[in-house]
Amino acid sequence: MVMSLEVQKSQQEIRTLSQDLATKFLQVVYKKFGFHLNYSESSLYISDYLLTLFFKEKRSSDLAASIIGSYLGEVIIQNLGGKWDPSNLSVVKIGRMKGTAYPFKQARRRLEKGFGESLIHWYSRLKMQFCLNGDFSWNGNTTTDIYRSLIEQNWDLKLLNRLLNELEKPYVREEAAFILKELKSPRTAPALTAGLRKKQTAYFCCIALQGVQAPESTPVLQSLCGSDEDIPLQVQAVQALGNQGNEKIVSFLLEKLSEKDEVIGHYASQALGKIGGEKVLTSLLEIIRNGNNRKKVLAISALELIGNTECVPDLIQCLQSTNEEIRAAASRAFQYIPDLRASRSLLSLLSDPSSQIRILAAYALTFMGEKSAVESLKTLLKDSVKNVRDHASYLIPLLEAGKKPAGYCW
Repeated sequence: MVMSLEVQKSQQEIRTLSQDLATKFLQVVYKKFGFHLNYSESSLYISDYLLTLFFKEKRSSDLAASIIGSYLGEVIIQNLGGKWDPSNLSVVKIGRMKGTAYPFKQARRRLEKGFGESLIHWYSRLKMQFCLNGDFSWNGNTTTDIYRSLIEQNWDLKLLNRLLNELEKPYVREEAAFILKELKSPRTAPALTAGLRKKQTAYFCCIALQGVQAPESTPVLQSLCGSDEDIPLQVQAVQALGNQGNEKIVSFLLEKLSEKDEVIGHYASQALGKIGGEKVLTSLLEIIRNGNNRKKVLAISALELIGNTECVPDLIQCLQSTNEEIRAAASRAFQYIPDLRASRSLLSLLSDPSSQIRILAAYALTFMGEKSAVESLKTLLKDSVKNVRDHASYLIPLLEAGKKPAGYCW
């Protein structure tokens, strides 16, 4: 167990000590990077990236895990509720579900395994599990300002050097690529495009180009998508193509929906959704009408990103499909495209054999503000599946008050 925090201390003593250690974290961030962070979810998002800048190498440190764990615990308490349990240094009674989390253990995992144990993803899962809220609240303006400041401090160029340096460990280069993707620095585009042509750097450059606009990279990325059996490289290249937004590659990405590897098909659908446009919309609707079931699910996923209501009649037809995956995908899509024309079909799905579809339909109706569905949602309070009952108890008051859920349900 981590700590200079001793389990014999009282709950209040633990809280005071954790606040002191968390404050040290904020002070270190200010000293190292010049940023004034706080205990908001936006600050946690930024902190996760700053940890990689500060700790390039994975490491195990009791002091670092204590400081970061204290900060993570305070973010939980101040945003989701809960309190420290002195007996095992957990945070208990979190959210509606009164759940328990172990921030110090997670802090150590983050330090030892890097982004593979991201604080952001862990916190988001915890929030969905204990608060029935999958939305991660963050201030886009604040994030943009901090990213701009990092570029002014030349962190984009420092990270680019890490990425291209073949002497660095692969995970160091990969994490540098993920942060470059977020920084979106245009001055890295030429070097990243050149790096695509080298086997030793192509994978990492594909990741970074998912956030960096480099039109000249498109033909190289396209060639990487079919170059060999390197599935991870192809997955990253497909995602980078989506970010470049070139309509000329729509036909190429549509062909990728039929890939034997389902992961590539999934990311091709996401790339199509990002590109959007009339050609993409028309092609996806054709798939929904005449494609096989697997391609229909992928097309629906792309359409929810586009958000064009022209697809609503076809999505309503999908709600009535005999295929469970298609019904689930269409139900999920109506959270992103809330259109009252689908309300009757969604109401019928509240009694679907799949508990997940019952939940997704309830969310879609709530996003639509379909108040006439309140009584139907109340029947879910007696559902045989506890998860369905929990979500219904969260959604009904929102629908009655004309409010939308704080996050989307998957």
